[in-house]
Amino acid sequence: MANFEFVFTNNTYAGEELAGYMARTLLEADSIKRGLITPIPNCKSRKVILLVDDEIVLQDPSPIFTDQGTDASQTERYLDPVVYEFMKAQSWDSLIQSWEQSQLKPGSLEDYNGVVDLSNFLVERYVEKIQIANERLYWLGKNDVKEAAFTAAYTGLLNKIAADANTYAIKLSSILNSSFTASAIAIDGNGIATVTATAPNVALLSDGDVVTINGTFGTFADSIYGVISNTNPQSYSIALVSTTTFKLVMNYNEMGNRKRKATFTGTATVSGTAATISFINATNVLAVLGSIYAQVDEATRNKPDFNIMVPYNVSRAYAIAQANKATNVLNAFVDKKVMDFLGDKLQVMEQWRGNVVLAGRASNLFLGIDLESDTSRLKVIYTGDYTGDELVKMRARMKSDTNYAFANELLYVSA
Repeated sequence: MANFEFVFTNNTYAGEELAGYMARTLLEADSIKRGLITPIPNCKSRKVILLVDDEIVLQDPSPIFTDQGTDASQTERYLDPVVYEFMKAQSWDSLIQSWEQSQLKPGSLEDYNGVVDLSNFLVERYVEKIQIANERLYWLGKNDVKEAAFTAAYTGLLNKIAADANTYAIKLSSILNSSFTASAIAIDGNGIATVTATAPNVALLSDGDVVTINGTFGTFADSIYGVISNTNPQSYSIALVSTTTFKLVMNYNEMGNRKRKATFTGTATVSGTAATISFINATNVLAVLGSIYAQVDEATRNKPDFNIMVPYNVSRAYAIAQANKATNVLNAFVDKKVMDFLGDKLQVMEQWRGNVVLAGRASNLFLGIDLESDTSRLKVIYTGDYTGDELVKMRARMKSDTNYAFANELLYVSA
């Protein structure tokens, strides 16, 4: 992206000069760039997606027109764009000290007259994180995105798809060696989980695997994501401690935020109440992908915009499985692996929750955004000329929503 130099004066630069920056935060989000979802631009208010479906009946020839007698199904889905903002006040002094110092002229009085490379300010400091936050919001919804503090409801595409009874849903518990039920489980405040289970059990797990825990655990809670339950399952990378014990290391939702350790409140001991431990790792990833391959509708799979979207932990498991299956390959554990499965591209979704897979067409998934509205803008102000406060304030205002068309053409795998 080209660099543009702006001097912070009493201008806000809220006009056409920054239109490209606002577009970048929305349009270059990963899902759009890779063609995984269909953007609907200029979505200023509710946008209606009209759905029409009917059957075909081949009839006997007749000189009299006779309607085939079926009723066309006509339904609607909606994109209801939600407005949200990013606001940040940056100390001018710290801004100078971090990356602008070399451009200043000698003398302390020049500290407030430096030329600010605005494109670098946006790219290096905030644009990438805004992109990640938007990407997570589109798919996961507000409740699973801790960056989202606005009050409006934002369900997220995966949650909408999972809640639709017409979605073709597969549970990992139905795939061989992809889950086990713990007859008793205890988790202490350090995240050490001790499991009593019948085979298959913890022996199927390895260090670094991502497990998803469903079940009731009393008041035991993730300090960020709340009480773990059937309605609030959580996924964690693990470290094995023994044949019946593993440590919950990092909540998978936090992997993109570079937070290294999950923290918990309280302890839980559940006996007589089943808890489900689900996972996709190198031992079962081929079975999971094979199940998807076998069950997805051929009319959908053969379209050029069809994708199988997997979280990072699944792509990593698939790479290890490929290396394990290699025969007489010198660099089996050295070379980068191709993320294709029997001719179908696996799209790695780094910001997804763990152990979730979605197969579907990009033309069936929609993202409504508004880049031309007066409310979608980016504004940068130096406040020193107004209040005497040596601050640079940046405000990004965005509007978006997601939805899908035909649930019966989507295949969703989850714990």
